[in-house]
Amino acid sequence: MNLRPKLMLAFIFLIVIPMIGLGIFSFINSETLLEKKYSEQTEISLRAVGGNIHYFFRELDQLSDGNLTSTEVQDTLKYSSYNSNDAGTLIQINQAEKEMKRILFQHPAVSFVVLYAKDGTMFRSYRNDPTTFKPISFDMLKQHSVYKDVMNLGGRPLWIGPYEQRELTGVEPPLFTQIRVVKDIESFNDLGVMITQYKTEEISSMLKTFQNPQSNAAETRYLIVNKAGLIMLDSKKKMDGHNINEQTDSLPQHTNNYNSSREKFEGIDSLVSSYQLDRNGWILVSIKPWDSLTNENVRFVQWIGMITVLGLLSAVLFNVFFVNRVAKTIIKVVRKMRLVEQGLLDIRVTAQGKDETFLLANSFNSMVERIGNLLSEVRREQARKQHAEMMLMQAQIKPHFLFNTLESINALAAQNEGAKIMLMVRRLSNLLRTSMHQSEEIRISQEIEHVRSYLEIQKYRFEELFSYELNVPAEALDFSILKLSLQPLVENSIQHGFDGYEDGQGRISIDVTAEPHQIVIMVRDNGLGMSSRVLTKLSAESDSESKQTDAAQMGERRGLGLRNVADRLRIHYGPAFGLWICSQEGSGTVIRCVIPKSRGDQL
Repeated sequence: MNLRPKLMLAFIFLIVIPMIGLGIFSFINSETLLEKKYSEQTEISLRAVGGNIHYFFRELDQLSDGNLTSTEVQDTLKYSSYNSNDAGTLIQINQAEKEMKRILFQHPAVSFVVLYAKDGTMFRSYRNDPTTFKPISFDMLKQHSVYKDVMNLGGRPLWIGPYEQRELTGVEPPLFTQIRVVKDIESFNDLGVMITQYKTEEISSMLKTFQNPQSNAAETRYLIVNKAGLIMLDSKKKMDGHNINEQTDSLPQHTNNYNSSREKFEGIDSLVSSYQLDRNGWILVSIKPWDSLTNENVRFVQWIGMITVLGLLSAVLFNVFFVNRVAKTIIKVVRKMRLVEQGLLDIRVTAQGKDETFLLANSFNSMVERIGNLLSEVRREQARKQHAEMMLMQAQIKPHFLFNTLESINALAAQNEGAKIMLMVRRLSNLLRTSMHQSEEIRISQEIEHVRSYLEIQKYRFEELFSYELNVPAEALDFSILKLSLQPLVENSIQHGFDGYEDGQGRISIDVTAEPHQIVIMVRDNGLGMSSRVLTKLSAESDSESKQTDAAQMGERRGLGLRNVADRLRIHYGPAFGLWICSQEGSGTVIRCVIPKSRGDQL
């Protein structure tokens, strides 16, 4: 994988995702902490409200205890033996009811009081407020389901909440109803039953007091429900008499002590908290919309979002303006380096700034320039070395050949052979002129004339040991060839191919062919040929040190040699040109010399 995708993946997985995850985690954690915080606050509020409600009902219980032992209640029920059809009895009942009115004014919450004597006589006392209790007969009361519960309590109060036992307590207005057995304070025998109804305004006032404790806080809704989920009292007076299960699935009526959870209430995401009251299993429930809670935490959430966005923006800017620039510079250097590997040394990297990327680009440019200079220097040194080797090979004319030729000329002079002396001197001067020619390339006609002069001198020296034939077309004479390329080939035939031959048996032929793009020169002899070992040695490439050693040790014997000629042609013309040797012992040798078809500067 390239550097840029790696950096992008690292940026995404190490910066973007962690920052987004941190923001989400912070938001979720803030909501969790917020829920926990308000749950704790709500528990405190519910405990406070529940404590007030507890004290309220405790106060009513104490008031009811006092009423049970009062003379108004005790005497009324103890001496009750009235006949309702008697006018005097009705007057006495009316008088007893007037005495009971003192109970109404003991507490402002008391709204209605009913006494049932054992003989069924009913005494009532009430304010001018609306009442809800239905004045049924004592026989009908004894048949009601709550009567058994009241008797089992043995004088302790039984509380009935609003909308509970509607057939007995009624519906409007919602009132709390207390039913208890009245006992004789002397004999503890049952005297009758007292039913007292209390207004809900004081409890509603308590709920409203805690409904909005802070002026800038959202309104909290309070409900009092029974074990069946019936809403007996709603601080907003909207759901009185309804079941709480219609609005939520949390079942707060099953709360044993305190519970709080985030639930849907009336389709609104809310924090629903419930607290167990110490009265008939009633549950105090508070509902606060979650939006109202989060509104108080909006600034915190906004800070989290702002920090996350700014962090992501900073990371993106860092990636675009720093990491991306560094990556681009590195990728650019890598691409340029690949081009340099392909041999393009004129490549340069442009960079701006003063950081390490600029230093990297400058170092790369300096390195490439240095490599180019070194390669140029190596090429120049190689060219000079090749030129020196070529000049060395070209200068290797056998001293013995020159001495023998001069001895031959001296012998001809002693014999007074002036014509032959003139011919030998002309041939020798032609050889020296070609060898000392300043240009590396000469015309093929000059090279052929050089070979002819060499062959003529050698024929005289070896007393007509061989004959030769030159077949050169006129169209090939003006093309150029590396000088001293053919003379070593025929020299090899004369010195090594005709060993043991008699006069006239050796034959050498040189054929020149001008092809469309190259000149082909074939040198043939009918000499002894070469063994496979010699051919292998000639075809093997040796290092310059071994070549120089061979030239030093065998130069007198071999002269330039076939391998030197092959090296000269390859160095000068390239690997596509040179010598190809075909030989077999006893069958002669064929040397194929291929050079490009060109005209030298001297033309």
